Amino acid sequence: MSDTTQKYPLWQNHYLQAMAETRPELLKSKISAAEQVVSSRLRQLASTTDDYEEQIALAAALKSLKVLKER
Repeated sequence: MSDTTQKYPLWQNHYLQAMAETRPELLKSKISAAEQVVSSRLRQLASTTDDYEEQIALAAALKSLKVLKER
């Protein structure tokens, strides 16, 4: 993950760690951490219209985390 340039590193690191986790005993906590960071960033951007592309990426990340959590 560190060799890839991320467009939104503030939250993408947590998201990618959760999505890549294969150990069931760590998955829940990584999903929770990623959801918190992604939701926090969405709240920060809620009052702006400048970062629409990031808002779309954040919404997609939350959906993916939800699907992963429901597995």
